[in-house]
Formats: sequence, C-alpha cells, structure tokens
Amino acid sequence: MKPTTSAGDAPNLSFSIARKSVALTIAGSDPSGGAGLQADLKAFQQNGVYGMSVVTLLTVQNTVGVKRVEVLPVDLVSEQLQCVLEDIPPLAIKTGALGSPAIVRAIAKRLETYPGDLIVDPVLISKHGDLLGDSSMTDAYREHLFPIATLITPNRYEVEAILGRKLTDLDSFCQAAHDLHQLGPKYVLIKAGVIDGDRQHILADDEHVTCIGVADVPGNHGHGAGCSLSATIAALLTLSSPKHPHALRMSSAVQGAISAVHTSLELSPPLGQGCRPVEHRVLHAGKDAGTTN
Repeated sequence: MKPTTSAGDAPNLSFSIARKSVALTIAGSDPSGGAGLQADLKAFQQNGVYGMSVVTLLTVQNTVGVKRVEVLPVDLVSEQLQCVLEDIPPLAIKTGALGSPAIVRAIAKRLETYPGDLIVDPVLISKHGDLLGDSSMTDAYREHLFPIATLITPNRYEVEAILGRKLTDLDSFCQAAHDLHQLGPKYVLIKAGVIDGDRQHILADDEHVTCIGVADVPGNHGHGAGCSLSATIAALLTLSSPKHPHALRMSSAVQGAISAVHTSLELSPPLGQGCRPVEHRVLHAGKDAGTTN
C-alpha cells in the first residue's frame, strides 16, 4: 500500500480546451438542489463543461430527508438516453441514483460499447447508512454496470453491502478496493469516511492502491457531496488531454475533485434545517487537477 497523499498533490498536467467538453449525468432529481442531477449539473458548469441529464427518478426531499421517490418507467429512461447520445455524444457519463434493477440493466446494455469514461456512483446506501436499494440492485450493479465502468465510487456502507463484510480500518478498505476491482471496473474509489481523524479516499487500479486523505470538516453538512465528487471527476476527465496515460489522467481528476469538494464542505452555506448542501460555486477544480480553466 502506498503512503497516504494529500489531495492537493495532483500531478500538473496540460489540459486541452480546444474542443467543447460535454458530460452527461444519469440520475435522480433533488428538488432542493443539493444532490442528484442538480448537483451534477452544477459541478459540470463550474468546471466549464457542458452538462446534460437523463432523469431516472423524482424525489420529494430537502436537507432534512427524503419523503417520497417515484421511479420513472424504464422505457422513458432508455429513450432519454438514446435521444441524447445520438445527438450530442458526451466525453464522460456518470450515473447516480438509478431506481430499479431494470433501469440498471437497460443503461448497461446501451452503454456496452460507449467509448468514453463511465463513472458509476452506486447509490445504494446513504452516508448515514439508510438503505436506498435492495439486494437485487446490488446484484444488478455487480453483474451489469461494474464490468463496463471506468470508475466506481461507492461509500463505505455500499462497499460493505457489495462485498458482504464489515470494514474496520484502512487496511480492510485497501483490500476491499482490490476486491471491487476484480468485479470489472478499471478503477475503484472508495469514500471511506473518517479514519484516524482524516477523511480517507481509497483509489485502486490493477497495480496500485493509494490512500488520499484530507482533514475532516466537522458539522452537519455534505448534502450532495458524493454526487458532486463523482460529477467533478467526470468533468475533469472530459477536460484532460488524451495524450496523457489514462491512469495519470484519472489520478489527477480524482485528487483535484477531492480537493474541490473538501473546500466546498468548508464553505457549506447555511441553507435548510438539516444536512447543509455543499458550496457548489467552488467546485471548479482546474488548478488542483492541472486544467487550464
């Protein structure tokens, strides 16, 4: 295992802005604007990336909690995706809450030959441990989306559900990242939470497992942090130069996004009566990721 590194230590790469960068989110709607496709589109915009969205489900929620979820028909989701892809092909796609195993399977089938980067945030369990998907959803992710993903970004509870075991320390998370990589994605990023005082992220590929730590920001905030992190990674990948090795591009995008989201947590606006949303206006990660934005 490599030593823990700071998210501010991202490689200084050259990024191309000669072409218009486009990213797509396939996710649910959060009417309070802190999470879901609303957070994704804000993250895209802040990084100078043109954002598109395919809606999978509608929620009734705010900073206090989720009161209702309505999953859209699978054919409507599929038609949205097909319509977007045939007109404005994105350089990166990220998935968020998908709502049903049928939607997971439909999206995976359509994206089997997708040539860009696919970032899968398997929204199964919230950061507080609330169940958002049953075992059939976990199986659908494992069997259909993980094998075609460029990167998956589960939180610690989702990793425990996927692997069927508890994670207790940094070594167990590193082993878990390795095991998740065996399910097919090119890269794995585990949002491990606070371990020994720092908020840890475990990035793994077929050769390395790297721990990226940032100082914990105490307080009741972070609504949409996971969505914003994966969306920022997707945005930065669309900006990165294809001349650089993909592993270096991914490492730079991940570290830049972690740094940006960390700053957004420090500046969380005092909105709502529950878990405060991240400050999306500071999600531009160009400096940290080596972009020229």
